[in-house]
Amino acid sequence: MQNEAISVQVPHGVYLDLAFQLRNSGDARHPDDVVVLALKAWLGKRHGQSAGGYQWKELFLPDGSELRMRYRGAYYYASIDGDQLKYAGETVSPRDWMLMVTGNVRNPWRDIWIRRAINECWTRAATWRSGTAYSPALAHTDRRRGMRRITD
Repeated sequence: MQNEAISVQVPHGVYLDLAFQLRNSGDARHPDDVVVLALKAWLGKRHGQSAGGYQWKELFLPDGSELRMRYRGAYYYASIDGDQLKYAGETVSPRDWMLMVTGNVRNPWRDIWIRRAINECWTRAATWRSGTAYSPALAHTDRRRGMRRITD
């Protein structure tokens, strides 16, 4: 019974607004998935829990998002835990994290890659910031699908 779904009526205009916002922000999630997350966040707030997420300037990163950067051939990872960015158990800002790893000041928008959900591809922070993020969950699917059609 846990995997069963029920239908809830949502006004057509609200659903289209949601789909439009997801498409314009480069978010590859289906509107149905976002509605479920919104309901869970609303229920969590009603029970005193925080929905969670980190606001990095104009970019919102939901709880559980992962951040990655490469420095001298090694990958370094941080994650969003609640409303904080955590690296090695410490709460940091993106700039502080870059400074801890590299020892100098760099542009975090250029060097940090973000994965907001486990089924998404890594996307450069600057791409999310500019609003030109491609569909990260299906990054190369269209190219492969197109090649299959050409050779069929």
